[in-house]
Amino acid sequence: MTTLYLTEPGTVVQCRNQALLIRWRNQERLCRLSEIELVVILPGIQVSSGALAELLDRGIETIFLRADGSFRGRLQGPFSTYPELRLAQYQRIHSPWGLEWACKIVRGKIRNQRAILQLRNRATRGRIAPLQEGIDVIAAYLQQLDRSVPPLERETLMGLEGICARTYYQSLRHYFPPAWKFTGRNRQPPLDPINALLSWGYGVLLARVFSAVVMAGLDPYLGFFHANLPYRPNLVLDMMEEFRPLVVDWAVIQVIKAELLTPEDFEPSPDGTGIWLGSLAKKLFLGELERRFREPLFYPPQSRRLALSQIVLEQARWLSRCLISGDLDYEAMGLR
Repeated sequence: MTTLYLTEPGTVVQCRNQALLIRWRNQERLCRLSEIELVVILPGIQVSSGALAELLDRGIETIFLRADGSFRGRLQGPFSTYPELRLAQYQRIHSPWGLEWACKIVRGKIRNQRAILQLRNRATRGRIAPLQEGIDVIAAYLQQLDRSVPPLERETLMGLEGICARTYYQSLRHYFPPAWKFTGRNRQPPLDPINALLSWGYGVLLARVFSAVVMAGLDPYLGFFHANLPYRPNLVLDMMEEFRPLVVDWAVIQVIKAELLTPEDFEPSPDGTGIWLGSLAKKLFLGELERRFREPLFYPPQSRRLALSQIVLEQARWLSRCLISGDLDYEAMGLR
């Protein structure tokens, strides 16, 4: 099965003979609908009503992103729902159960961030002192989280997560040559190429997790960790946490390590305040992300290897089962 990324403005997509006919400038390409699993559409793409109808009828996940890679929306046809699951989710929003699940998600994210830094530390034989210090700081907060009985209050948990995230991103700079000018996380808009890649990747990840949450029968807007702000997919943001280092940060590190991109492959945003991916950077990075989503990893709950994209869905289904049963044996997916 294939993920189809439509990235070039001016592309026209129509339906013909059980396939999508994609026209860009003087080029044409046919993609059989039976082989497409996911379609990602950027601004400037014209999709005919016939093609949209076929995507809806076949239930092919179709996601729309903004020009900066952030999530805009998805094509949604009729979908099955499970009232008992929704009720269980609503009832546990402000419960100790919900808080404990949030702690598990944050713990998983921090462990994965630390594991990413440890890989670099081992590769450099511990010669980068600030990197080792960052790992130690994160380890100390992780121990505080592990020892917290009962679970930390949400505000305290958010503060701890924020400190670890800041330490992590500042330490992550030791993965990248100085020419990339990455010193830590910034966004809205991203001010350097690495942050532009991270923002793009998190936008794609959000879209994939959104799809998994809906497929698992959950309400994507009612979360347990992030504040339940209106019009924001709060549960999706919750579930993304364990996968940010696993999927996006990993893909960014690999694409830079392989020297697939240079800083010249990026460009100023139209208003000149931030940095955007150029056309080539967009294609190469999306390709790297897709390779990561398809990569099989050992999935401990089922004692078998699954593609990362399937693991995202299985984690959402696991949360659904926990909500119905009231048990909380959920564990975040870890980097091994």
